[in-house]
Amino acid sequence: MSLGKEIKKSRIDKGWQQKDLQEATGLSQKYLSEIELDKVDPRFSIVKRIAQALGVSIDTVAKEDEEATAPQPKRQRTRKASPVD
Repeated sequence: MSLGKEIKKSRIDKGWQQKDLQEATGLSQKYLSEIELDKVDPRFSIVKRIAQALGVSIDTVAKEDEEATAPQPKRQRTRKASPVD
């Protein structure tokens, strides 16, 4: 799940509206909305402030989708057979 979706999920799990998170963090509701919609990439200090306000760890809101971050296996190149004369 993306950072924004994790933040939104944590906020909803707490029973908060964006206005509640705004009051707890001092961030504008517009900016919080942009974060939740993944329109902006907030600095670490902002993510930390949001996590503290929600009472969750930074790992909780910053975890990434495991499939998206899993290393992809390298494909081996295969050579086409040369035509035989």
